[in-house]
Amino acid sequence: MSQDVSFRRKVIYAAAIALLLFPLFLLGQPATTTTSGGVLAQLRTEYNLGQSDLGEIDPASEAMKLATMGLRPVAVITLWEKANEYHKKEDWDNLSATLNQIIKLQPNFISVWEFQAHNLSYNVSVAFDDYRQRYHWVKRGINFLTDGIRFNRENPRLLHQIGWITGQKFGRADEYVQFRQMFREDDDFHREINEEVIVDDALGYDGRPDHWLVGRLWYQRAQSAVDTMGIPLRGKSPLIFHASNPMSLINYASAIEEEGVFGETAMRAWRDGQQGWSDFGERQIPTSWGHNVRLADYEQVREQAAKIVEAFYELAPGLREQIEQEKREQLSEELQAALDIPEEELTEDTFELWAEAKRATFVSLPEVADRVEDRQIRQRARRLAGSIQETQTLADRTAQYRGTVNYEYWRTRCEAEQTPAALRARENLYNAGIYLDQASLEDARRLYEISWDNWRELYDEYPRLMDAVEADDVLQAIRRYGSLLQQLDEPLPVDFPLYDFLGRFHDRHDDTLDDFLRQALQQHQRAAFAAPPEQDEAMEQQEPASSEESADQDKPEEPEEPEEEEELAEQEEPAVPEEEGQDQQDEATDA
Repeated sequence: MSQDVSFRRKVIYAAAIALLLFPLFLLGQPATTTTSGGVLAQLRTEYNLGQSDLGEIDPASEAMKLATMGLRPVAVITLWEKANEYHKKEDWDNLSATLNQIIKLQPNFISVWEFQAHNLSYNVSVAFDDYRQRYHWVKRGINFLTDGIRFNRENPRLLHQIGWITGQKFGRADEYVQFRQMFREDDDFHREINEEVIVDDALGYDGRPDHWLVGRLWYQRAQSAVDTMGIPLRGKSPLIFHASNPMSLINYASAIEEEGVFGETAMRAWRDGQQGWSDFGERQIPTSWGHNVRLADYEQVREQAAKIVEAFYELAPGLREQIEQEKREQLSEELQAALDIPEEELTEDTFELWAEAKRATFVSLPEVADRVEDRQIRQRARRLAGSIQETQTLADRTAQYRGTVNYEYWRTRCEAEQTPAALRARENLYNAGIYLDQASLEDARRLYEISWDNWRELYDEYPRLMDAVEADDVLQAIRRYGSLLQQLDEPLPVDFPLYDFLGRFHDRHDDTLDDFLRQALQQHQRAAFAAPPEQDEAMEQQEPASSEESADQDKPEEPEEPEEEEELAEQEEPAVPEEEGQDQQDEATDA
């Protein structure tokens, strides 16, 4: 009997297995040239989850995956630990071999490509003393990322990372002068890596590829993958992702001026940067709050909110003040007295009371809407209150995103750098530095002083530029000017146009200025605040002039012949020394 039961059970189990194989076949049937395959194959095709959809299929990689027998994560972690050990030992050959094993096992793990490319370009490269070897390892990092793109077709994060390393590492490193020159001349690297992105837009002022412009084209390719191909951007801020493109144009414009390229070429570069930044401001940027913001719309949104607020209070004139007065009357005498203290007269002891009273008497828009007596007006007021809150929230979030990328500053900077004052200021400052390097002190001082007047004109029109990080370049130039004056045994001129500029730096950091500039600034500040009593007494002791003398004084003076002014106008500003010539200026430009 027991044998019959056991036999029947075996038959039932076999039948159940056979039945289960049928739905499993329907689910897992692979796709062929004639059929779309099972459900899983169709889902892989729909969401591009197959290896062939993600990128190239490497037979060696697939074989290694099968050889791990399901222990691939353990193998990757082990190899990762070995890579870190080789990095500590500076065993670069074994490090590269280990990294190759990791990517064979995990070709679609984006973080591996990003981390190790950054490791090669930033960490390994600085271990070498020779800048040529550093340049080589930066390229190794970029090569590593391009391999990752072959396995992860048009992945926007990897494309963006290539643009970032190409622009930032070659343009921000300590040896960026040598890096920029080597990048221009590295034809083999451009054929190997940048051939598909090297077009006219990537060529600099000298007709050679510029790393800022090449990096920008990688950024554009990453944006195209998101905008046109619909590849999702995961793990990266959309704001920073899209800002990198126009910032490359701005960085290029700044870099060529540092190399001595001015005039129409520099103006055109800043114009391109301004256009790119304007396009960025018009772009819809996804936010973490689930909606999009447009950075250029901030002023319009604030104006719209102000109009809605005005319309809201027209529905209930005086009601907000009435509610505020009611809340004020409920406060204690101490808090009421604190409200009457002007803000500029608040102390540490009274500020807390004043803040508490302000919070207690705050009147929100919904409170005002709820107190409207007319039912229809009350409903309309509630709708307007909700609209005001949404608009103000949008404006606040837009302002937050603008602040993250310093949107307003870069918009102003691109506009200011195209002005004649800015172009003259930077050119005169650059040429003055050349004269100073050649110990031509008088010519250097003359150009420095012309440049200060140019900077004064620029800062009067764009005062915000004085507080920017880029203003450090002007401060360094003033320091060199101060050293020049010390060599000539002369003080900083009383009429130096940028005393307020020095004062801003001194107020932020006491140790920013050297002793020479600090003492000059202090003397200027004391002179500005000191009242000259001798002059006041002399004015009081003067006798009133006669009517005829007064009439003569009121008459406009006859204009004199502007001989001296014509002579100054005819004098040309000192040019770069002739012995340098254009070739020498080009070398300084490349440096």
